[in-house]
Amino acid sequence: MGNLIRMDQYRMRKVKGFWICLGLAFLISLGYVPLAYVMLNLAKSLSSEVTDVFPATFNLYELIGNPLTALIIMLCLLSAAFFFYADMENGYIKNIAGQMPKRGFSILSRFLAVIEHNLIFMLTALVGQLIGSMIFQRMVTEGSLVSAVLMFLLRLLLLQSLCSILLLVSSSLRSKSAGVVLAVLLGIPAMELLYTAIDSGLRMLLNQPTFTIAPYMPDVLLREGKPDTLRAILSSAVTIGIFLSLSISVFDKRDVK
Repeated sequence: MGNLIRMDQYRMRKVKGFWICLGLAFLISLGYVPLAYVMLNLAKSLSSEVTDVFPATFNLYELIGNPLTALIIMLCLLSAAFFFYADMENGYIKNIAGQMPKRGFSILSRFLAVIEHNLIFMLTALVGQLIGSMIFQRMVTEGSLVSAVLMFLLRLLLLQSLCSILLLVSSSLRSKSAGVVLAVLLGIPAMELLYTAIDSGLRMLLNQPTFTIAPYMPDVLLREGKPDTLRAILSSAVTIGIFLSLSISVFDKRDVK
């Protein structure tokens, strides 16, 4: 299993989409604060009603705890979808499937290999935004570094749970286009429209006018400034448990092509 994971990690680094998305993630993170600075000054020059003051400092610990923006999440998930489907395109899975006691091991290996993938994206976003922030702002350290690191790891877990959904669509169901579309929808707040529709149906069914599922969805929690720890862990655990198990089961039952 260890060799299979290492092969998947090597294969992941050979996917062109990984480097393209990673480069874009760094550039977007690098330009996030400078662009905000330029846009605010431009707005002030065009209208005297704009009185906002650009923050003179940024908190390193807050940045560590939340280095991701919606665009970075989308790029990370797109790269993961490309990686999950890559073996279907180049015949890798057909060559190696017969060498494994269960073909589902390949799905588990990809899920574990993508942990490194997500960590690289998060660290890249952190470094890019840190460099961009230091150009215009002074760095301060307020709060707890331990709490910041724990929040960073919590977001990594939430990101991993989203990848378990992509894994089912891209690898087990073998649909690259559906995986790409889902990555975009999960990366931006578009899925909240679906949650609103589900809420409406469940409210009528359960006769609970305040019922809502959005606060328990991993993509919503990932975008929150400071998600509830217990809720995030439970949401991730349930999502991974359902979708990873389903991915392995479906892949084992389908013929390798």
